[in-house]
Amino acid sequence: MNNVDFKKLLGEAIKPLSDAQEEFRKDLSGVKEDQADLRKIIEESVLPPLIYIETTVKSYSDRYVTNEDHIGRLDKRLHTVEDNLEISPPQDLTIPVFD
Repeated sequence: MNNVDFKKLLGEAIKPLSDAQEEFRKDLSGVKEDQADLRKIIEESVLPPLIYIETTVKSYSDRYVTNEDHIGRLDKRLHTVEDNLEISPPQDLTIPVFD
């Protein structure tokens, strides 16, 4: 068996593998296109509302912290006035303390 015959025999043996590899490449090409379409949908449709929601939640969180501080200061002032005037407010009108 010479070199040419060996290459021919090897080429015939590898041909099914090459064909299968080509089919795999075609399938992979389709998957890549689908992935690109999904990425485009996510970037155009999903991401902007998600960023808006994150921004909104962050602003609510900031407001909550600010309001909690203001409520604490007002409660302290109110307790001082109530103590000086010897007023005992009903339980349902007191500001609950959460730790």
